[in-house]
Amino acid sequence: MSSSVLAASSSRGQLKEQELKQLRQEISDLKSALKKQQSEKTQLERDVQKAEQIIADNARQLFSTQQQINIFNASLTALNKQLSHNNKELIIQQQLLSGQLQASYTIGRQEYIKLILNQQNPATISRIMTYYDYFNEARSQQIYEVNQLLQTISNDKQQISLTTQALQDKQYQLKQEKQSLQVKQALRNDLVAKLNKDITSKDKALENLLKDKKNLSLLINKLKKALDDIPALPTEKPFVKQRGTLYWPAKGKVKKLFDHWRSVGKVKWQGNIIKAKEGAPVHAISNGRIAYSDWLRGYGLITIIDHGDGYMSLYGHNQTLLREVGDWVANNEIIATVGSSGGLKSVGLYFEIRHNGKPSNPSRWCKKKRRSI
Repeated sequence: MSSSVLAASSSRGQLKEQELKQLRQEISDLKSALKKQQSEKTQLERDVQKAEQIIADNARQLFSTQQQINIFNASLTALNKQLSHNNKELIIQQQLLSGQLQASYTIGRQEYIKLILNQQNPATISRIMTYYDYFNEARSQQIYEVNQLLQTISNDKQQISLTTQALQDKQYQLKQEKQSLQVKQALRNDLVAKLNKDITSKDKALENLLKDKKNLSLLINKLKKALDDIPALPTEKPFVKQRGTLYWPAKGKVKKLFDHWRSVGKVKWQGNIIKAKEGAPVHAISNGRIAYSDWLRGYGLITIIDHGDGYMSLYGHNQTLLREVGDWVANNEIIATVGSSGGLKSVGLYFEIRHNGKPSNPSRWCKKKRRSI
């Protein structure tokens, strides 16, 4: 971000807390309204939502633990590289010191004998003694450097030992968290199976689909009105000028469903699905502000980012959400992990782009495949 953008952001610093409080209050009121509209949810639907939110908490902790493990691994790699370098340097310094000691012994012994036998004049003796002092000083410096390297290597080994132990502790913690997550996911899957069995008719499925679509449109329109009252952070490049240059938000096969008919009733898809690995990172496609981050029926754990000028991107069915309402996020920043929340049978990220509430084909915006980081 350029200095001009940062300066503009800084000048608004005093308003930031007030704006954030205002935005969160708007979202809170909106959630209450949605909750009333969805009061007809069955007990099974409520149980699924509760189970998915528990999984989200567990998955968020697991993601944090994995990030810490990555940091420890990187630190360990750097420490081992440094240790290897210092060991090589120590061998060189020891060889130099060995050569100096041998030369000092041989040359020094011969010169002292010559001085005595030849009875050279005092000026010559003084010059040679000055040379010996210089030679001894250089040798002392060499010994000092070797000792310093030995101490550094000892410190490196101690730090490697501590980091290795911390890494092992975190890996054990990660294993426990994964086991806990698997148990909770199994319980959630049982609930989803019961819920799907409960929705036996296509008419009921279509009714739910239409309600979910209506609620999402209502949410986005309300968000736009709330955000219109809050000054946007200036960016170097407006979102509209990034069309066709963006990366897809997750790594995986993109199912280009936009504007295709859904399997139930005459309802069209408003976005695409990216078939990605469960727990894989979900990235913000561009700079923006988190406008919504919560569970929504039909979309599960969903994050909506406001990119300014009426543009928003939507990321649904996540396993967990990693950013809160009001947070500024940068392009490529991880905002969630891929999941199947919202009662899905399979894992995948639901992705939309909207302008002034109207869905826009994501394939016209995102052209670049995301690679592993």
